[in-house]
Amino acid sequence: MKVIVIGGGYAGLATVIELRHALPKTEIHVVDPRENHLKATLLHQALHHPLSDYQIPFTTLAKRFNFVHHCTALHFTAEDLNTWQWNKRIPLPDGDMSFDYLVIATGAKPRPLVYDISLNGCVYDLNYFRHQDGEAIIKPFLKRTMNGEWVISLVGGGATGLQFLFELHDLLSNGGIRHRLRLLYRSDQILPNLPKPFHTYIDKRLRHAEIECIPHTEFQFQDKDKIHLRDLKLNQSYALRSELTLLFPGIVPNPWQLQANRYGQVIIDKVSLPHVFAAGDCAHFVSSGLNRLTAQAAVRKGKQVAHNIKRLQQDRLPYIYAYRELGYFISLGPRDGIGWIMVKNNIIRGLPAFAVKEMIETQYSLLTEGVDLYF
Repeated sequence: MKVIVIGGGYAGLATVIELRHALPKTEIHVVDPRENHLKATLLHQALHHPLSDYQIPFTTLAKRFNFVHHCTALHFTAEDLNTWQWNKRIPLPDGDMSFDYLVIATGAKPRPLVYDISLNGCVYDLNYFRHQDGEAIIKPFLKRTMNGEWVISLVGGGATGLQFLFELHDLLSNGGIRHRLRLLYRSDQILPNLPKPFHTYIDKRLRHAEIECIPHTEFQFQDKDKIHLRDLKLNQSYALRSELTLLFPGIVPNPWQLQANRYGQVIIDKVSLPHVFAAGDCAHFVSSGLNRLTAQAAVRKGKQVAHNIKRLQQDRLPYIYAYRELGYFISLGPRDGIGWIMVKNNIIRGLPAFAVKEMIETQYSLLTEGVDLYF
């Protein structure tokens, strides 16, 4: 049997690892344009550590889990998926490749912006941090503002933005660098879908760090050392000083949100494709299971798809995806964090929360080493 997985992120890699355990003789191919798998949930730490610390070469993973990596980008439409399903083949640069099952695990991408950030050397988004060390961005600005005070704006009140914000605050404070940090976000609250104790604790930490917070605000563009914004309540535009602007407006499914049935099979025009599955941030399962764009959901969907491919191969009914979220944690700088475990009112704060998050990251790192502690 041959399985092709398009995308080598959390869901794609979880699918591969689970398939290798469940069906050892399966021929597996991974199609991903990158040379390395990225532990994206630790990306904020690359502000002061080499990015390579959070990357695993696909050559290493391919040897470890016995798959073939095709370093190429594969673009497709809904019509393409229909065609691939019935032909049981996908086009690759060196020729068409047949498959028994295809898994789409292309993940998510930063939310598109109207403003072209390449027009200004003071603006960076998540894509920049995915491809180069954070220090390569920070150091030039340190030199430029050695004798003054940094003013840094971070756009986006989601988990990624907050983790970068507190990591940056800790880095600058420990370096004795004068700075002023500003957090801008569109909504009334930071992380509005999380319990109230989250907001109380994060607000306390923001005040303690003297980070300015401006809600109801939309980023428009950057002009030299000025960030141009729009007040969403007053519908008025204005500008603030900002030597460095980091954009984290959230993520969206890549290339779009694929609908999948409760087993993970892709749905096109209300018809399930029996040999084409989806997993991870690009997939919305029509079931009661967790569908948030998180690494936790991505890994569980990938493992579920692998199990269902095995069951179909054995002429058995596939499992229904019904995974429930076990918890949610974010770091607020080194040795600090907040999260909940098992139930949302079971809140853990400070160093214990940071320790739990580190355990979760270790659990995934062990998975990439071949030790599966997911239950």
